[in-house]
Amino acid sequence: MDEQYFKIQLEDGTEQQCRAIFTFDSDEHSYVLYSMVDEHGEESEEISALRFELDDNGVMTDFSPLETEEEWGMVDEVLNTLIAEFGEGEEDFFTISDENDQEIVCEVIHRFEIEEFNKSYILYTFADQEEIGEIFAACYIAGEKGEVQDLLPIETDEEWAKVEQELESLNEK
Repeated sequence: MDEQYFKIQLEDGTEQQCRAIFTFDSDEHSYVLYSMVDEHGEESEEISALRFELDDNGVMTDFSPLETEEEWGMVDEVLNTLIAEFGEGEEDFFTISDENDQEIVCEVIHRFEIEEFNKSYILYTFADQEEIGEIFAACYIAGEKGEVQDLLPIETDEEWAKVEQELESLNEK
């Protein structure tokens, strides 16, 4: 697909420029995965999805939000498949759910192992920030491509001390 841009109307009535990343169809609807583009042409790292129709000229129109959890699940599966097949460095991003079951995209800042505990650790932050904000730490289980498959708590004061030493050594670089 050639790069395709379109505009959507936001709740406040303003228009937002977007770039279509990928379009696909289900039995009932057509969908577009897209990112927002600011007035300077900078593209957001956040990817979202909408339903759309095609007009007589083959142009996307009549955008509408996804309505069901099944739709969001299908879109999430398509996005994860795209990332697995075409993403480079996407193993540095993963999602977690907050207390309201909202998904938050996180970015891995640093990976390391502590042989003493025979565990892998990551330092990470929320990906939607312009600069690194709060840094979090966790043990993790890696998937086949090194992606974060599951987070585990850091359980002991000794582990925390080693993790903090690793963070301090990064700050010295």
